[in-house]
Formats: sequence, C-alpha cells, structure tokens
Amino acid sequence: MYTPNPRNHPPALIETLAVWGWAVAHGGIPLAYAAEIVADHSCYRQRTDIPDPTEFERRTWAAEDLTDWENILVRMAWPGDEAVDEERWDQPGDWRMREYLLNSLGLPDSCESTDRLLLRHCDERIAECERKIAEQSGTTGEEEQ
Repeated sequence: MYTPNPRNHPPALIETLAVWGWAVAHGGIPLAYAAEIVADHSCYRQRTDIPDPTEFERRTWAAEDLTDWENILVRMAWPGDEAVDEERWDQPGDWRMREYLLNSLGLPDSCESTDRLLLRHCDERIAECERKIAEQSGTTGEEEQ
C-alpha cells in the first residue's frame, strides 16, 4: 500500500492552519512549537516575494498566521465578491437552469418544479426536431418527383 511521505506531499495550507491554529487556540499547544512545525510547510519555504526565507522569517510568518488563523482561513476560502454576488440565497440551487427553462418556454414564472419544466422543454425540442425531419423528408420527396 502506498503511503505518501508528508514532507513530499504536505497537506494544503488551509488544512494545516485550521488544525494547528485550533490546537494553539483551544488545545493548549504552545504557539512556538506549532509555528516551528507549520514553518516547514512548502508555502512558507517558497514565497514569491522573498526568494530564500530564513528559518526565523518562516517561523515568524507561521506564528502570525497561527495567531490570526480564523481570519486567514476565511480569506483563503473566500470565493470572491463576484461569486458571492452571483449566489441567490433566496432561490434553490438550480435557479440558472430554471431561468433558462422559463425563458425557452416563454413563461414569466411557473409553479411547476424545475424537473417538470425540463421535461416540457425536452418534449417541445423533440417535437420541433420531429417536425423539421418531417418537413425535410417532405421537401426531399417533392424534389425527386
């Protein structure tokens, strides 16, 4: 069985800060110890703004992040203002599909479920395709005569 070496495959920084930050805040783990462990994470070793950070710099960054770990996690996990603005918390998750279906069916609104609207949409598309096939086969038959 393959077991990855944690030094070769470190957990994501967000997970590392969540675990160690919580352990420092609520579990009684000393900040200095946690900062020493977290400072070995590849994100602290390979910062773009400082090419070769010293161990002291990495521990300082880790300690600062562990002290404010909850706010850092929120910033790291924040999808962005555009994504949040796009969410419609007052509507179900399929609101985009529902808007598309209502628009394609020419309905301003409907009390039908989205599944039913999708079925109606598919039935109408199938009927339209069958009508076009019938028209094409009728046109082709007339041309041959």
